[in-house]
Amino acid sequence: MKHTLLATTALVALTSAAAAEISITATGRIGLKTTEGKAAVAGNMTEYTAGAASTSAATAGTASTAGDITDRTNAVTVAQIAYNTAINAGVAATASGGDAATLAAKFTASDTAYNALQDAINELAAATGTAAVADDTSAANRMRFTLAASGETDSGISYGAKGRFEQSNTTTAGSQFVSGAFGKISMGDLDGADEVATGDGVASVGLTALGSHNALAYQSDAHNLGYQFSTSGMTFSYSQNTAVQNGSNSAMGLKYTGDMGGASITFGVGQSKVGTASQSTMSASVSSGGLTIKAISSSNDNGPATGKVAAAAAQVSSGTGIVTTPYSLATVVSANLDTDQTAMSIAYTMDAMSVTAFTKTVSTSGAKDKDYSGLGFAYNLGGVTLKAGVVDNNDQQLVDFGLSFSF
Repeated sequence: MKHTLLATTALVALTSAAAAEISITATGRIGLKTTEGKAAVAGNMTEYTAGAASTSAATAGTASTAGDITDRTNAVTVAQIAYNTAINAGVAATASGGDAATLAAKFTASDTAYNALQDAINELAAATGTAAVADDTSAANRMRFTLAASGETDSGISYGAKGRFEQSNTTTAGSQFVSGAFGKISMGDLDGADEVATGDGVASVGLTALGSHNALAYQSDAHNLGYQFSTSGMTFSYSQNTAVQNGSNSAMGLKYTGDMGGASITFGVGQSKVGTASQSTMSASVSSGGLTIKAISSSNDNGPATGKVAAAAAQVSSGTGIVTTPYSLATVVSANLDTDQTAMSIAYTMDAMSVTAFTKTVSTSGAKDKDYSGLGFAYNLGGVTLKAGVVDNNDQQLVDFGLSFSF
C-alpha cells in the first residue's frame, strides 16, 4: 500500500476550473541479487564444420591451439576482403550499366563471398571458446518518487500529469493527459496501445523482478501520443510515435474487463505496425478469490528480408559510384527473423502471504527457443514487504531477496 506524502487541494482562479490535487508517493527496496556464472567452454576445432574458409584442417576431438586461433583470425580477415571486393565489383557493374547476366553473376559471387565470411566467423568463434564467468552477488537497492497531479474543470473535463525520478535513474520523461466524455488523450512517455490493451507481460517475481523476463518485448514501447475510449467494460486504444515522419509507427488495442460467475476476467488484443514489421498480441486473465491466472501470446512479423543488392543499389543511386569503404554486415544484411512470445503466470494470495510462478518461451525462426521460468514469495508486514525470488534465465539461475517498502 502506498501512503501519500503530500496531498494538497488548490482552488484555481479561473472561471472554468474547479479543484486540483497534487500527490507524491515513494517506494524503496534493499536486498541482494545473485547471478549464476558460466563454466568455461574450451575451443573445439570440430564444433563448427560447415566452413570452407579455414586454412587448416580440423581433427576430430582436438582442442584449439594458439596457432589455430591465429589461423582462423587470418581467415576472417581474408574472407572480409573477398566479400568487400565482390560487393564493389557488383556496384561497379551496376554503375556502368552492365547487362542482366553480368549483374546476376556479380551478385551471386558476392553472396558466395558473404557465406564464406560467415563460415570463417563461425569457425573462429567455435575455435576460440569462452572464458569462465564467476557467480556475482550485488546489492539491490533503489529509491523512487512519483509525482502526480490531477484536476477537473466545472464542465467535467479531467486533466493531469505524472512523472517520476529515482536514485538510479536521471530520466525526466513523464506524461500528461486530458479526458472527458470524448475519451482520454495522453502525450509524453507512453506505452503502445497494444501493450496498454494486453499488458506488459505476466506476473513478475522477486524483489527486483530478476531481469523482467516475465515481460514481453513490444516494438511500440516508445510512443508519445495516445487515445483511449471506454464504455461498458470495453476500452479502445490508439497510439503512435509522432517523431517518425516517414512510414508507419502506430498501434491499436481493445480490452474488455468484466465479471463472470463471480470471477473477474480481462481479455485484450492489440497490434502495432512499425515500418514493414507488425506485431499481434492477445492476452486473457481471470481472478477469483486470491487466485489470479494470466496467459499472453505475441507474434512479430518482421517483414521481408533485406539483402546486399538493395544496399548496393542505394549506394549507386546516391552518386557515390564504386564503394571503397568496407561494408558493415549489420546494415547490409538483415534477415528480419520472425519471433513468437508466449507466457503464463499463476499467483495466489492468502492473507499477508502470496506465491507467484511464471513461464515464458521466446521462439525465433532459425534459432533455438529461449525458455524462462520463475517462482517468487512475498509476505506483507504492513508498509514493508519481504520478497524473494528465483528465475531460470534460459539455463542461468538468478536469485534475489530483501525488503520492499512504500510511503
